[in-house]
Amino acid sequence: MTRREILMLPFAALPVLAAPAKEFWNEKKPEDWTEQEVQEMLTKSPWAKEAAVSVFGGAGGSLLNRNGAMNRNGGMTNTGRQRANGNPTTSDAPDLAYKATVRWESALPIRNALKTKPYAELADFYILAVVGDLTLADADADEAQSEARLDMMKQNTKLEKHGGPLPLANLAVVKKVGTLFYFPRAEPIKDGQVTFTTKIGPVEVKCKFAVKEMTYRGKLEL
Repeated sequence: MTRREILMLPFAALPVLAAPAKEFWNEKKPEDWTEQEVQEMLTKSPWAKEAAVSVFGGAGGSLLNRNGAMNRNGGMTNTGRQRANGNPTTSDAPDLAYKATVRWESALPIRNALKTKPYAELADFYILAVVGDLTLADADADEAQSEARLDMMKQNTKLEKHGGPLPLANLAVVKKVGTLFYFPRAEPIKDGQVTFTTKIGPVEVKCKFAVKEMTYRGKLEL
């Protein structure tokens, strides 16, 4: 065995690392995405993630779902019911918790998955949708109710980014989609982490996105 062959032995023993998996959205045309891939794009992708949903007992209150959670209908779960001595029960199985997905409705890959036309406001706003169990706005509300809800949501909704948060500009309800939140593009999002937060009554929804992962066919898509 030559000296060169001896020196190469430690490297030959090293495991071969598998190549990273390529994202289907960058490898396949949208029309070739399978139904499973479409669902992945809409629920578990760089542009769509399950949100962290917390239920609070009012301003400064403790989490209700520790000992008195609200169910989807606004009632108390089994874990929040009281024993005769006043202490909460813990033996009963709890009701289902709130669940919500936050996705970038304005991003091209999401629009490709949904096969929707671009929103008219696309050039001026980032548009995020909250989809799931939570009713964050009322499609049947009158003008006064809608204005009151918007004012309240503006105080409790923001899109935090590198360089400072973006304020909520508007919201709307699209049936079969969810509640849409509009944030101005005046201060572009370029890097870092983006965190969406909103709150309605005792329910807070928070979701984080890594900007560097939100690249679609070589271009940042938000």
